[in-house]
Amino acid sequence: MNLPQNEMEKFKNILKEWLLLDSEINERSKYIRELKKKRDKEIEPLLINYMNKNKITNLNTNEGTLKYVEKVTKQCLNKQNIKSNLSSVINDELLLERALDKIFNNRKETTNYKLTLVK
Repeated sequence: MNLPQNEMEKFKNILKEWLLLDSEINERSKYIRELKKKRDKEIEPLLINYMNKNKITNLNTNEGTLKYVEKVTKQCLNKQNIKSNLSSVINDELLLERALDKIFNNRKETTNYKLTLVK
């Protein structure tokens, strides 16, 4: 890298700042993950159980209204799931494989650029 001295110093300073910010973000992210884990795995199931048992759907708090909502989600689409469902409609194994290849090989791709620190 042949940069003039002042550009090299500027680059080094920017890099130092980036490294400091990255370190701070990692520390705070770890702390936040621990808080979320306690909230989601330990405390929330107790609240849900109590609210469900007592048929409470809305609970007013100083922070706002806590809502008890039941949400049904579907399994993610994957190759095995799609193949299993398509095979009930398409009996030709070769045609089924061609359809699966078309679906999985022709998905739109996007390119993003990101810096990561490898330790």
